[in-house]
Amino acid sequence: VMDMLPNTISSEVDSAKRSQINDALYLLEATKIDEPASSPLLNGVWELRYVGGYASEWALPSPTRQLALFLYSGGYSPGVFALRLAQQLPISVGDLEIAISRDQPRVQATCKVGNDQEIQVQARLDVVSSLRLSETYQKITVLGREIELPAPMQYSRELYVTYVDEDLLIVRDGSGVPEVLVRKNKQFTQNWGMEPEAMEDMNAP
Repeated sequence: VMDMLPNTISSEVDSAKRSQINDALYLLEATKIDEPASSPLLNGVWELRYVGGYASEWALPSPTRQLALFLYSGGYSPGVFALRLAQQLPISVGDLEIAISRDQPRVQATCKVGNDQEIQVQARLDVVSSLRLSETYQKITVLGREIELPAPMQYSRELYVTYVDEDLLIVRDGSGVPEVLVRKNKQFTQNWGMEPEAMEDMNAP
């Protein structure tokens, strides 16, 4: 899986490559992991490297296409939605980094734009079952301006944790679309099957 992933979330992936990645993901997800939604391995800093769904070689780049995916896919990531729209602006756009911690709001998604500016989304992450999480977006910071989302505008989606280890996190949204994240700044190695104890932020939620 690691060898197949694109270098960044911005890299284009054709239909053939998507099929190969999906085959590998299903094989990896068959590995039994006890209560992955409550695993302390979720905590840490992740780089979003791949989002499944439709290949885009047939479609013209358009903000309305991203809006349609957001509305009708059943769980299109708001972080990816913001990233895709930012990439169509005449400014430089970095990749999407996601930090998960113990304390609420547990999720902080950050995308660098322009010169030393960033778009940031904060979200609650609640454990619903042994596999399922609920992600609710609460706050957005755009170019230094913080916006607290009122309750009716707090977008929420369900995520299913299908695989997690020291290097890789795979989640699927309510429509089954996979998102693959690779851990950054890893401070432990060769620790397979064991929960890391060296990092305070890696305690169970």
